[in-house]
Amino acid sequence: MLRGYVFALFAVVVWSAMPAEARVYCPLPEDGVWVNPDAEAKEITRIEVETTCIDDTVQARIRAFTSCIPRDCKWGWTKAEMREGGGFRVELIGFLGAKVISVRSFGDILDTHVIDIAHDPEIPMRETTFNLRRK
Repeated sequence: MLRGYVFALFAVVVWSAMPAEARVYCPLPEDGVWVNPDAEAKEITRIEVETTCIDDTVQARIRAFTSCIPRDCKWGWTKAEMREGGGFRVELIGFLGAKVISVRSFGDILDTHVIDIAHDPEIPMRETTFNLRRK
């Protein structure tokens, strides 16, 4: 009988030591429309983030706009990956190059890190950071 109590106590200690799964609540802070009204040519003017939670897993997609003439260029909706420590990362592939965009929300500011990668190896990679505001 003492063995049964010892086993039960051991099981309670082990289960209580196991990390509890974090519950995810949507929408996440990055969800929404974010704008950069001061964008120059070829810079990010707008980012749209959509997040949904299904069975405690986050599904996110991002669409980015860059300043072009006569109107902004639109990158299509692309599945985003959650980053460790918060925020999302997305890879946008285009005809002349690609963009790797990492975003993280800080209140009404979306910190946006953009890496521009040209398909032409003669053109150097460019990194920029923008602070977009919630629309």
